[in-house]
Amino acid sequence: MARAYALTGDVLRAGRAVLDAERTAHSEVHHRPAVRKLVTVVWRSADAPAGIVQLATTLGVA
Repeated sequence: MARAYALTGDVLRAGRAVLDAERTAHSEVHHRPAVRKLVTVVWRSADAPAGIVQLATTLGVA
């Protein structure tokens, strides 16, 4: 869902979906290259949710 939100330009929802996914499937989020790319896109946006900065730092994309 996060990718779909990002593709439609809804970065806030994309970020929230990634953060929800991290709570549910922590290792999936931390080990998938596609998620790292998505977090990079969301992190650079002014509309990024607050927790995305911490996730980007943890993943090493910030």
